[in-house]
Amino acid sequence: MFENLKIHVHFMGICGSGCASIALLSARAGYKVSGCDVSAESYYAGELKKNGITIYTGHSETHLTDDVDVVAVSPALFDIAPDNPELLAAREKGILMTWQEFMGRYLQQDKRVISISGTHGKTTTTFLTAEVLIEAGLDPNVVGGSVYKEWGNGGRFGSSDLFLCEADEFNRNFHHYHPEIAVMNNVEMDHPECYNNFEEVLESFTTFVSGGGKIKTVILNGESEGAVEVLRRVSAMESMKNVRAVVFSRQPVKLPEEIGIACEHILYRTERKDENGTGFVVEKNGEVHAFSMNLFGEYNVSNAVTAILIAWECGVSDDVINQALNRFKGVGRRFDKVGTCEGVPVFDDYAHHPTEIRSVLTMCRDYFPEKKLLAIFEPHQVSRLRLMLPEYVNALLIADNVIIAKTHLGREINKNVKPITKEEWEGASCRIVNEEENEKICEIVRKRIADQEADIVIVIGAANSYKISRMLCE
Repeated sequence: MFENLKIHVHFMGICGSGCASIALLSARAGYKVSGCDVSAESYYAGELKKNGITIYTGHSETHLTDDVDVVAVSPALFDIAPDNPELLAAREKGILMTWQEFMGRYLQQDKRVISISGTHGKTTTTFLTAEVLIEAGLDPNVVGGSVYKEWGNGGRFGSSDLFLCEADEFNRNFHHYHPEIAVMNNVEMDHPECYNNFEEVLESFTTFVSGGGKIKTVILNGESEGAVEVLRRVSAMESMKNVRAVVFSRQPVKLPEEIGIACEHILYRTERKDENGTGFVVEKNGEVHAFSMNLFGEYNVSNAVTAILIAWECGVSDDVINQALNRFKGVGRRFDKVGTCEGVPVFDDYAHHPTEIRSVLTMCRDYFPEKKLLAIFEPHQVSRLRLMLPEYVNALLIADNVIIAKTHLGREINKNVKPITKEEWEGASCRIVNEEENEKICEIVRKRIADQEADIVIVIGAANSYKISRMLCE
């Protein structure tokens, strides 16, 4: 069971996806929980209120009552509001930490931690793995980065000593976790606001995988050059000599000769794609294991393979794994069908990196090849957009038509950054329109549908884009 249950933890930025999940798990574990955010209304706020958590609107040092022991904050607040009086008061009292540090120091104390990292696919893999472990009766504690539809939130309190969590590389947050099983779905350049170059990303993942001294197994995507490079680096460390690696890929991959730890190579392939989902097989030690799931897309096959490999490490049978995979209905904002607009299906997806956008739009093309696809994208993180603008444009143009919504500045709001201009977006292609008002976006979409220029609408983005999808379906 958890220790320190008399602690009162106050979460600043409580309505954010990760912070909300930790707050809910803490409350269910018996901690006293309160929180605040600039707005008490968000995609995640309803579940917080349902669980009796007090949410203050705005930030004020008056929230830090005498019984508050820990102030756990969203790391974004250090950029958005470094001089916030509540933040400064918590620092002066010596009780300030990020919510990731709180999770690592308190919630994961004396637990067998499984951490799922990667530039893409962390959240779906985390909840998919959770379903498998739950189906097997292992009753894990779980923290993911979004809302899981079956739970109504992103956290789950379990009675076992297993703690499954999404491990985010932003702000080097995952350095606070010390897993027995560390997963790297993929390692790519991202978060240029905190990593100056890809070398720093590799160094950060290396620290995550090797840190803490508890690591027993590393599971990684052999098709990700970044993940393989991290494996090469950690395998040279004396502390890693008894660690084993499980490498999965669709085709055989040649690993660097200098990898000095035991490696098991797992192959998989997709065998069925239809309106009911996906069928695939995993080959291990010459044996073929067949699986199926309701999810679409090659990237979700990769996510599922990761969950299977974790389950095998925990001794779970194929029958139990298949039951969980076929029950899994997906994660909130991951190719999530919101409803219809003028009879046309509207999907919502959290994709915000070019690779993620390419994956979800390619999946739409694979499964709905005859449909005209309209994508609406809410730009997010100007530093990443500037660094990868050609990649963004090329990925978005997999759709027949693209609407660019207003840029969400997020933690860059006080950094005097200049978003990509309308001229830059529309100059990239005649199929791109930039419109910042949501109401006008909805008007454009309805006209495209009436003109038979859109058979599927997908809204993409990591911040407030979900509001557009819901407006379209009203």
